[in-house]
Amino acid sequence: MEIKYHKFFSRRLGQDFELKSYGSAGKPVMVFPTSSGRFYDYEDKGMIEAVQDFIERGDIRVFAVDGRDWESWYKPVKDNWIGLRHAQYEACITDETIPFITKTYGVSEKFMATGNSFGAFHSANFFLKFPGCFDSAVCLSGVYSMKTELGGYSDDGVYFSEPLSYFPGLNDERALEKLRDGYLIISHGRGAWEQFNDQARELADAVRSKSITCWYDVWDETWPHDWQTWKAQLRKFLPCFREGVQFRGGILKLTGPERRITGLSGARI
Repeated sequence: MEIKYHKFFSRRLGQDFELKSYGSAGKPVMVFPTSSGRFYDYEDKGMIEAVQDFIERGDIRVFAVDGRDWESWYKPVKDNWIGLRHAQYEACITDETIPFITKTYGVSEKFMATGNSFGAFHSANFFLKFPGCFDSAVCLSGVYSMKTELGGYSDDGVYFSEPLSYFPGLNDERALEKLRDGYLIISHGRGAWEQFNDQARELADAVRSKSITCWYDVWDETWPHDWQTWKAQLRKFLPCFREGVQFRGGILKLTGPERRITGLSGARI
């Protein structure tokens, strides 16, 4: 398996930004880290090993990107810098990281977003807000509103970055039609440390109420909020993506050589 490390200076963030790539062909999958996590955690926690056969077969090519949650959502002071810094992080991904990957690897199709825990928060956000860059997402054990974690603090920057805040009120048909071309998975177990399952169900209901395809997959009490669950979930979903999933009355293949390929457009809703 081809593995490469990259670092570039992000003008959006005003500092260096890091990522790693795994594989040489297949659907580009962008991995977002857990809360205040780093780009190398996905490999260090065994997730790359868990999906290694899919990477080596050329079904997927993984790009694990860095986070900046410690400078926004998880910084000690709760103020408008949370939303401002998060917006800069979004711009780093869409305006710098994706063009960097496009130039370096020749990737020209839309990405699948995925992440575990707070990485699922990011994955849902990028899927819902940037359909020109992402056409699918796999959100595992996610939190989708930070009201409790922020001690009740909110402002416009926070509101428009929380899926459960901005998305239920989205009624622009042009924006929704773009999202209806996408495919979303929201999944979680019901075991230890799973605290935000009500949010997952609420987001899945909101998405499906707007005729956006969402596979909401709940696992039982033997599956905790932990890495072994997320490894097993990906190993369930990835074969389904290659074989085809139900989509708008037909079958959609998201990975593998026969996958649907949609070109990057960079459009935000």
